[in-house]
Amino acid sequence: MMRAILKFLRLSLLSVFCCSMHLSNLHAEHTKELTTANGIQYMTGGVGRDEVLAMRPHAKNFSLNLLFSEGLAGQAVTDVSVNIYDENAQLVFRVTHAKPMLYVDLPAGIYTILANNQGNKLRHKINIDAGKPNKVILNWKNEALDTRETSE
Repeated sequence: MMRAILKFLRLSLLSVFCCSMHLSNLHAEHTKELTTANGIQYMTGGVGRDEVLAMRPHAKNFSLNLLFSEGLAGQAVTDVSVNIYDENAQLVFRVTHAKPMLYVDLPAGIYTILANNQGNKLRHKINIDAGKPNKVILNWKNEALDTRETSE
C-alpha cells in the first residue's frame, strides 16, 4: 500500500514538473525578441500577470519601453498599431497588434510615436538618450505620460 502511494506521489510530482516546464516554454515564446526588416529589435507582451513578470527583466535592454492602457484605472490595451518616426519624419519602426508592453531598441535621437487603438490615435515626441531606457505610458483617456527620471 505504501509503495503504491509513493509511486502515485512521484507520478503526480513528475506531471506537475512537466506542466510547469511546458508553461514556462509558452511564456518564453510570448516574450521572445523580434527584429524588424530594418534591424530594430523589439519585444511585445504583457497580457496577464505571467507575461508581465516575464517581460519586466528585459526592459533595461531596450531604449524605449511603451505601456498601453486606457481609462483612469489604466486597464491594459492590446492590439495597438505603432509607428515611430525619426526627426526627419521618416518611418523607422512599425508594428501592428502590439500587446500592452512594447519594448523597442532605437538608437539615440528624437522620435515621434504614433499609436492607434481602435481608430483613436495618440502622438508623443521623445528624445532617446544612448544607454538610458525611456518609459512612456500611452493612455487613451489621460494622454501620454513620460516617466523618465530627470537629473537636476
